[in-house]
Amino acid sequence: MGAATGWRLATRGMHVVCFDRHSPPHALGSSHGESRIIRTAYFEGPWYVPLVQEAFPLWRDLEREAGSQLLTMTGALMIGARSAEAVVGAQAAAAAHGLDTRLLDADDLRRQYPAHVIADDDVAVLDVQSGFIRPEAGVAAMIDCIVALGGEVRRGVVVKGVSAQAEGVEVATDESREAFDAVVIAAGPWTSDLVSLPLSVERQVMAWFEIEAEGDDRFTPERFPVFIRETDGVGIYGVPTLDGTSLKIARHHGGELTEPQTVRREVTDAELDPLRTFVTTCLRGVTTRVTRTAVCMYTNTPDEDFIIDLHPDDPRIVVISACSGHGFKFAPVVGDIAADLVSYGRTVRDISRFSASRFGR
Repeated sequence: MGAATGWRLATRGMHVVCFDRHSPPHALGSSHGESRIIRTAYFEGPWYVPLVQEAFPLWRDLEREAGSQLLTMTGALMIGARSAEAVVGAQAAAAAHGLDTRLLDADDLRRQYPAHVIADDDVAVLDVQSGFIRPEAGVAAMIDCIVALGGEVRRGVVVKGVSAQAEGVEVATDESREAFDAVVIAAGPWTSDLVSLPLSVERQVMAWFEIEAEGDDRFTPERFPVFIRETDGVGIYGVPTLDGTSLKIARHHGGELTEPQTVRREVTDAELDPLRTFVTTCLRGVTTRVTRTAVCMYTNTPDEDFIIDLHPDDPRIVVISACSGHGFKFAPVVGDIAADLVSYGRTVRDISRFSASRFGR
């Protein structure tokens, strides 16, 4: 979100200085893992649909500027019982916005997507306008654009505090104190170090499972849509193979609470066992051999909706992110909204549901 904000501000001709405690793109926060799903029939709430629809052309703009492919369209399957939250919510979002979706029954799924093991009472919403984004490449492209437009990216610098002063908004680091016309706080799991909000950080495990037959075309982006499968209230998501040999599988939520400075980076067999059970019972042609793993962090709000707001003490400070594990796809449009708030103190987009004031002062 910070890189996206810097990119959108820089395209408006503003001089941008970005601070990061690490060296982005990196694997120490939330914006990594080779692929991130983007989908339009948004079961978390139909109010997200106009924003994600705006995000698609912005991702394409970034691709043109970067000269590389970042977004791959595959469609998305929300699989589960007819009463599953992902199925019901996706249908509601589609109905509210007239989206291109199809409700598939068990026979449809078995015929069209033979890699999935489907029960007789399973259905799926096929969301046509969906796919995945390459997060590391996306962040790198945004940073390259910032620098090309005259901005700065200061790596390995920890921001200790942000405070409103008469002469500007002061950013304090170990090395300096500098005043800026405005500041956007987009610190992900480190947000609570800089602003008081009711946030929790959740550790999430991603794993790549070996495909039985290398080159099995059932798992290619052309034949295997990204998916979210809900069983007994637990959501597992997957992305088609990008290397022809492995498939990325992960659980959405359900991780342990953590702190960004002490998060466990190693992944245990006990954590992988539920994912192994999933690939054994819900997929065909995938082994239980894990070729690699990664850990990321969700920064969750109590209601799992975003925070995009002006700071209550000073409108020169904007707070964004805390995206509760479903934010990366929105990065370009959220960055553009942050640029609006910095420039005008308001935005034409409807962000009323993302006000920080819903949690009190």
